[in-house]
Amino acid sequence: MAISQMRQLSLLLPKELLDQLLFYLQGLESVQIHDLRQEEDWQAAFEQALVGRPDQHLSQQDLLSRQEKLERLIAELEPFMPKKKLLESLKEEPLELSFAALEQAGKARDEEALLEGISKQLRVLQEAKEQIEADRLEVAALEKWEPLELTPQAAATFSHLGALIGTIPNTDDDALRLTLGAHPDLKFQEVFTDDTEHGVLVLYKTGSLEEVRKILKEYGFKPFEYDHEELPAERVAQLKANIRQQEAVAEALTESLAASKNELDQLKVQLDYLCNLSSRQESKNQLASTQNLAALEGWIESNQVQALEACLTEQFGQSILIQVREIREDEEDKVPTKLKNNALVEPFELVTEMYSLPKYGDKDPTPVVSLFYFVFFGMMVADIGYGLLLFVGTSLALHFLHVKPGLAKNLRFFRLLGVAVIIWGLVYGSFFGFELPFALISTSSDAMTILVISVVFGFVTVLAGLFLSGLKNIRLKDYAEAYNAGFAWVLILLGLLLLALGNFFPSLSFAATIGQWLAIINALGILAVSIVSAKSLAGLGSGLFNLYNVSGYVGDLVSFTRLMALGLSGASIGSAFNLIVSLFPPVARFSIGILLFIALHLVNMFLSFLSGYVHGARLIFVEFFGKFYDGGGKPFTPLKPSEKYVQQSKK
Repeated sequence: MAISQMRQLSLLLPKELLDQLLFYLQGLESVQIHDLRQEEDWQAAFEQALVGRPDQHLSQQDLLSRQEKLERLIAELEPFMPKKKLLESLKEEPLELSFAALEQAGKARDEEALLEGISKQLRVLQEAKEQIEADRLEVAALEKWEPLELTPQAAATFSHLGALIGTIPNTDDDALRLTLGAHPDLKFQEVFTDDTEHGVLVLYKTGSLEEVRKILKEYGFKPFEYDHEELPAERVAQLKANIRQQEAVAEALTESLAASKNELDQLKVQLDYLCNLSSRQESKNQLASTQNLAALEGWIESNQVQALEACLTEQFGQSILIQVREIREDEEDKVPTKLKNNALVEPFELVTEMYSLPKYGDKDPTPVVSLFYFVFFGMMVADIGYGLLLFVGTSLALHFLHVKPGLAKNLRFFRLLGVAVIIWGLVYGSFFGFELPFALISTSSDAMTILVISVVFGFVTVLAGLFLSGLKNIRLKDYAEAYNAGFAWVLILLGLLLLALGNFFPSLSFAATIGQWLAIINALGILAVSIVSAKSLAGLGSGLFNLYNVSGYVGDLVSFTRLMALGLSGASIGSAFNLIVSLFPPVARFSIGILLFIALHLVNMFLSFLSGYVHGARLIFVEFFGKFYDGGGKPFTPLKPSEKYVQQSKK
């Protein structure tokens, strides 16, 4: 059970070396800086701790503003990059620079010029698209007016005639058209007709304007809003020429932006540089300082102390005062937790972290969790074919794809689970739902055997949880609770097991007597310890209530029957799918049947993996962790590069 041992690190240095020190510590990735603003001792020692902080705050705001601009520009530029298939994108080499090279590139680059150059192209492209959209809308509105040979402006210049241009509703009876056509003082011309309206030109004698308007208003006439001197047909031709011109501009800019992969990479490098710089600037808010000195406190792993001291001495000589001390017991709640396990156990830290990290002073349950979860998941899926696909798929992904560390850890986790599925598939003799002849346990005929195995695994898990509960309370020096909530129940449950074995197997009848007395003595022991720890007979009540927990342990064992249920259901569903395909005629069986076989087993495999993942975690969290584990630890978060887009080269 491995939680990395920590030491408290204190550094005192001249203020002018602070930026260099923070840069150096960020590159080492081994020190988590502790916030001194809440420490009374430091506030008393450094009365001027806030000197210079307003400027620092403004600098931090400026950095955040620059980061937002870069993130926005990256988000706008990325859609122009040539689309890649998922597999190609995963196989693509990531951006990679050493920490020092990233810092140098960030300082040397003209950020404003880079932002302005790309922003200008995006701005011009957006303006071109907006102009194209506006012109197309105008073309759509004017195209129906192309036959019109008179503009409203020209009509307004007539001396003896008046002209009105507009639309009238397209009604079934066309009453307005008939009225206008029959009027002796009007000349009516239809420009266009569609499903909803007519475009009309109405010529009238100058003196009859009021009468004409009255008629038109009655029938819903709408004037044609057009402010240009050229005819609509000429205007449409101009707009279409302008659209072609703007489309050429947009196409050229799109091609230019699609070829700006190098500029996009520069933006990403610059953003990571600013994120690193922002982290260092933020760290300054956690330090105490005087006019000339700065003090830093933090946490560092014990095995990193010697290397850090040597590096700081080599880099800064004797300019920095270094003090390292062990963690006091009263400080353990403040100390962060970093798990440290071997390659086989480390991927199962995901299960522990999903629940909660252990506190620094506790023990890491991951090694025990890895064993139980490995068995549970394998038993609930239990198919050689499914396990091989999971193992090979995750192995190929780890070997050929460039994935981030978090995803790589998940892939290693499922690769190990693939091994568990293969092992249990061999035990059950199951291969894509087909039962193989060498099965140790048959899912079709040995259901009771599988049920017994499931309950046995549950019994072992519960005993392990209770035993760890006892050890935990011994560390806390609560010996009464260690016995009552841990060791006593281990012995009682073992006694009940021996009692059951003795009754079921006559040859083991002696075990029944041993088990009976083991359970009785420890049950009485719980009552006695409860009374003694309470120093009165009132403890008898809590002791009796404690003994009532036996019903809860029975429920825990019943919960483990899901190991059998899910394993049998997956095997049965796979077998049913095979039966369905086998009912096809030979020609269909080896054509569409193969496709159906693959599709159905992919569904069953996904559901089996999902069930194994969820229910395996539930058994760990409730039936195992519920006995002894509280969690509540804070993760170790050292000052380190952000690696948002640029991975740090360790060369």
